Amino acid sequence: MNNKLSQEVMDIINRQATIVVVATVDEDGSPRTAPFGWIYAKDGGTLRFSTSRGHDTYDNIVRDGRVMICLIEEGNVAISIKGNARICKDKLSVLEHCAMIEINITGVKNDVTSIARVISGITCEINERYLEMTKGVYAELMK
Repeated sequence: MNNKLSQEVMDIINRQATIVVVATVDEDGSPRTAPFGWIYAKDGGTLRFSTSRGHDTYDNIVRDGRVMICLIEEGNVAISIKGNARICKDKLSVLEHCAMIEINITGVKNDVTSIARVISGITCEINERYLEMTKGVYAELMK
């Protein structure tokens, strides 16, 4: 297992249209997953994403910073990213109910198999309001 993101994976994450699944640890020790679209690769060893302070993911990271991120994208990309997360900004200036999470990457694993090929990732349709919020959130994630 590598502990840095490749430039290719960073480019996929940073195109501002990528949706990943973030897994955290619930209070009872069970895994909790949730999709997130506001994610940014600061460098090969650091990810940032935004979540609402009212979300279970936020609560889990405050209590136990262990996370795993699943990235599945067209072009046969299937990556697991393991790390330790912390709240690096409790309130975004553009969305005060959201926090910025920073993840120190501790492992990157290629999950592509030889018997199946990934032909698409997770996609969603967004409206103009969401697009405007996205611009503001990414401006803060990229600082």
